[in-house]
Amino acid sequence: MAYKVETIEELRSFKSMFSLEGKVALVTGAGGGIGRSTAAGFAELGAKVVLMDIPKAEEKLKANCEAISKKYGAETMYVLGDVSDPDSVNAFIQEAVDRFGTIDVVHNNAGVGLQPDTPTQPYEQWAKEIGINLTGSFLVARGCAEVMKAHGHGGSIISTASMSGVIINAGVAYSSSKAGVMHMSNCLAIDYADCGIRFNSVCYGYVLSGLHESFGASDLNAVYDNFTANTPLGRIASLEEAVGIVLYLATDLSSYQTASASIVDGGVCVNKRNKSRAQFVPEKK
Repeated sequence: MAYKVETIEELRSFKSMFSLEGKVALVTGAGGGIGRSTAAGFAELGAKVVLMDIPKAEEKLKANCEAISKKYGAETMYVLGDVSDPDSVNAFIQEAVDRFGTIDVVHNNAGVGLQPDTPTQPYEQWAKEIGINLTGSFLVARGCAEVMKAHGHGGSIISTASMSGVIINAGVAYSSSKAGVMHMSNCLAIDYADCGIRFNSVCYGYVLSGLHESFGASDLNAVYDNFTANTPLGRIASLEEAVGIVLYLATDLSSYQTASASIVDGGVCVNKRNKSRAQFVPEKK
């Protein structure tokens, strides 16, 4: 093999590499803040976008599709399903392929944080959280990878993990599921490397996305104040800041990046003074 170093004149256009023109992107958990924002980012970069969530989120999906199409002129559709159910996953992936022909990019983003997340939680709650966050991520990643493999064009699959899979700042089920997402993604990266399919995960810190509203805290502002105080950058991430890493990993700018876990947390994971774990546990009454 002959090796050659490019000159400046021979370098590809970086701007053109940051594009999804002609691609089809699927976003799970697209009824929530991060999911809808990623879908919008994919659309602005030129992709046709499929937004997926549970049936209960159908009205949100409709509204998000309409808003994205209106703002970016992109082709969009939504599909409903349950990521923890293999038959449901196969069905909504096939629905996307039937409409747009293939899948090139996936933001594997569906997930939950159930409370109270303690060692004594009911088995059913543990099983549900692991089933959605870990098993669901695997089913979507595998199903979409098989489409990419069959169509012979490679692709990029980005899974939403969490800094809670890196450090212990949350409960046992959530932390375990998100650590599992990172390892699962890395394993699949090796399994599908020969097919040109890349797998990466994103470990978010505190993002103002709406997720924490389900935690049952009586004073959500106090929770956010605590997050801010324990983040070295001194703020919670905006949705634009959360989406940037996913857009990068979806495009050719990251074509040599696979089996990686990108930490986007404002510095929390290296902050030894972090004391925010208690904020994930509902107040005792």
